[in-house]
Amino acid sequence: VMAEVAPSQGPGEVIATGQLKEMAQEAVSNVSAIIKKFSDENISEKDIHIQFVQTGEGGVDGDSASITVATAVISALEDIPVRQDMAMTGSLSVRGDVLPVGGVTHKIEAAAKAGLDTVIIPKANEQDVMIEDEYKDQIEIIPVSHISEVLDVALAGEPEKDSLIDRLKNITGSALEQREVGGTSPSPQ
Repeated sequence: VMAEVAPSQGPGEVIATGQLKEMAQEAVSNVSAIIKKFSDENISEKDIHIQFVQTGEGGVDGDSASITVATAVISALEDIPVRQDMAMTGSLSVRGDVLPVGGVTHKIEAAAKAGLDTVIIPKANEQDVMIEDEYKDQIEIIPVSHISEVLDVALAGEPEKDSLIDRLKNITGSALEQREVGGTSPSPQ
């Protein structure tokens, strides 16, 4: 996934190219909600271009590339590079939570076969991982539950990255606290 941010001629928009199917397009919209919430950049006057490259004949379906899209866009907005020795999969809520995806074992094995060192997966998928023994020593699996954890692992460039992660935790942390304080309503018996 490649992303580029450019000044817009009018109101900013998210422009996704490649064979994006409906659910992937929806994932792109969720990602833009998160970016609007925490980025220092005023993205209302910017176009965010997202390109899915090497997606095969079927294109991109589903939202399992959401954390990848978010990482690419945030990298472009904040001018912080992304590590190139890793893969990631995960759906993303508008609040920044990393949600489970299907086929996680296959995706981990594909990353190992491609020679990558690390793969980020949703913490909720941790119990689903059943990779072959031959891949266990080849790749490090990092389970995450929030976009801030994804960025902490995926972005390179320490001082800039740390500042960004701190900002993100401050903004999303207050949202998490509000959710916890509000509690959950008991289910009817």
